[in-house]
Amino acid sequence: MHATLAATGLSLLLAAAPHAPPAHRAAPVAGSLVSLITTEDYPNAALRNEEQGTVAVALEVDPKGNVSSCTVTTSSGSDSLDTSTCRLMIERAHFTPAHNRRGRPVRDTYAQKITWRISAGSSRDPALDGAAQAWVDCLLGEARREASGADSAERVADRAFAPCLQGERGMVAAMTAVAPKGAPPTTHVPPGVRAAIRGTVLKVIAQLRGGPN
Repeated sequence: MHATLAATGLSLLLAAAPHAPPAHRAAPVAGSLVSLITTEDYPNAALRNEEQGTVAVALEVDPKGNVSSCTVTTSSGSDSLDTSTCRLMIERAHFTPAHNRRGRPVRDTYAQKITWRISAGSSRDPALDGAAQAWVDCLLGEARREASGADSAERVADRAFAPCLQGERGMVAAMTAVAPKGAPPTTHVPPGVRAAIRGTVLKVIAQLRGGPN
């Protein structure tokens, strides 16, 4: 009976012990997985909302060197960036398979971080850029018309939005047009984008009034 208990205890210990890593770990064929992603891959939804961040993922590599699954271990804070990272890793990443001590290919896990940053080279939709420019032009025109008045720059900037409502609607329509298939229609300009445009209007008003640039 003691022997049976000892054998049972040993089995439990073996079952609870973490799996030892393979003798030879999986390695990316490309050398760097970061090189597999370009500015053309930046999700339209993330560009539209000006989302940036770093995604940490764990890639399950099968014995053939393919990525069988991807798990986000640290989110960028953006669903579209997290989802795109895993999709691109599964589609494009290939590995020299891991091998055990007998030289047989085995499964392995590979950790990777991908940082997404919006730059001048990021892919943008011409129609969206045109709609944004038309809205900004309208706002700046209204701001210039009222900049010489006695109202504060903040009030002038806020008042400029009402006459340019058509431009804002055009911006919303363009954002909806570039949204991924199945995404709900865009009903408003994201607060971050609106705040950035308001900041531009305030800067122009300050320049017109002889204030700091």
